[in-house]
Amino acid sequence: MRWILLCGIFLGVSGCGHTQVHLYAKYLSESEVNRISEQLKKDDFDVDVNQLTFPISIRRNSLVYSLMLPEQSELTRLTQSTAKLGYSVESEVPLFSNNHSFTRDSIGLFLIPEGLDVAALMSYEGLVGRYYSKACDVEVQLLLNLDKTYTLVGALQENSDANTFDNKQETLLSGFWKVTQYPYVQLSGPKSHPWVASFEAQVQDEIEFGVAVENTYLKPLSEYERFHLCQFYKGRVP
Repeated sequence: MRWILLCGIFLGVSGCGHTQVHLYAKYLSESEVNRISEQLKKDDFDVDVNQLTFPISIRRNSLVYSLMLPEQSELTRLTQSTAKLGYSVESEVPLFSNNHSFTRDSIGLFLIPEGLDVAALMSYEGLVGRYYSKACDVEVQLLLNLDKTYTLVGALQENSDANTFDNKQETLLSGFWKVTQYPYVQLSGPKSHPWVASFEAQVQDEIEFGVAVENTYLKPLSEYERFHLCQFYKGRVP
């Protein structure tokens, strides 16, 4: 009973509780997540698995922790635990990494399978989305999908009898897209009508209506019959 009382008083200071490990499993298979979780639990860590996006600054196996972590030796212990699984921790980042922060008794664990180029994958994921046309004869929208397909559609049309928009968008083109070597993006047609069109992706920080935005532009490398000199862009608030 006395031990329990002391543990309650000094929990988080004396190390009575297990350190919480937040395992970022976005790039791990289900079987690998299970293998890692089992080992960490065996080594007396509490494990919380998530599929959150890695911070931009994380490009290798890393630990992210609070400077108020009661026992800094837990970092060494966790590094040793991951080493048993074949992962070498290459970076220890204190307090926070971008918008990911951790409490005083938890550690973020970011693991990347060998051979996976996270920087290239993040670049690819950053290109996915809906783009709006710029410098085009007609207003269109370009949808780059996560499954590496794309669709070029007509813009939403305003109904003549009311101030409303028709939600139906005509599909003008469809096919596949890929990153040949970032920042170069290639759109192609179906196998029955093969053609390719290459664009250069450019990311620019701009001010719109007094708000800082990050705009991604797709600029054509040549004048293509299907796109002429159309540019496409999408934006987000950082």
